[in-house]
Amino acid sequence: MTTDKSTYRNMVLNGLALCVLALNLTGPVHEGVHMLTQMAAGLTPHFLSFGVMDAVGTPTVDMSSPFWKLMFAGSAAIFNVCVGLVLAAVLRFCKLGPLSRQFSLLLCILHLCMGFGYFLRDGIAYSPNNGMGDWSKVLDNFDGSLPLRIGMLVVGSVGWLLALYLVYREAYHFIEHNDDQRERMQVASALYLWPYLFNAVVMTLINLNSPLEPLQSLLISGILNLFGYFPLFIGGLYVGKLLKPMKQSIYYFSPCAEPKALLWVAAVAALIFDALVLCPGIYFS
Repeated sequence: MTTDKSTYRNMVLNGLALCVLALNLTGPVHEGVHMLTQMAAGLTPHFLSFGVMDAVGTPTVDMSSPFWKLMFAGSAAIFNVCVGLVLAAVLRFCKLGPLSRQFSLLLCILHLCMGFGYFLRDGIAYSPNNGMGDWSKVLDNFDGSLPLRIGMLVVGSVGWLLALYLVYREAYHFIEHNDDQRERMQVASALYLWPYLFNAVVMTLINLNSPLEPLQSLLISGILNLFGYFPLFIGGLYVGKLLKPMKQSIYYFSPCAEPKALLWVAAVAALIFDALVLCPGIYFS
């Protein structure tokens, strides 16, 4: 059902708090997987930041092997895809409470978008030896292999369509009256649109204080936050405005509209940690 202003405000605040926690378990985890992979290859970690990492040294593994050609730069995106697919299965087969389902949904979409997004973006925008993009580096390792590039484009496109489908379908677990457009728009904005805008603006600004040059950080972080998670935005519009609603109700419960002070405090603490510690970078050497 449609809600009053205070109830809707709590829905939005809970959604933003869950988004902050989910973001901290997506980008930094992606970079952490990079670091662990490169440590396994014999490098020494230099720094770990919210959206970038660096390791120094020379690999001690056989970099001519197909495994290391693929995994040295490509492991983190593969990890994102695996996490996203596992969470998609959890959403499909498990009964979850309002907050845990909303959090799992956001985390699932963020991981799917990041993982499949690397395949899609680097497949489209590949330029030999330009050093940009995890899977551009993988393509470099395979001499720009055309079959690999086509495979990346296919897999990335299918993955993004999966993310878009999940954004659309899973929203209806939170919508009681499918034919009520105001309710659909309230739910879609609380679940997706406000978190998308918050990430695009706030997290981009926070990441300006990264080990990269400010302009480079703005371009990388801004492009990722605006376009990397675009299924959240367009899927939210699909739910609220653009597509006919689902005919059959799959309603579980409305998004949590109770004030969750502990959740809000955890999200603020995570943001402060990001701004003061994680975005500037944790240096190991």
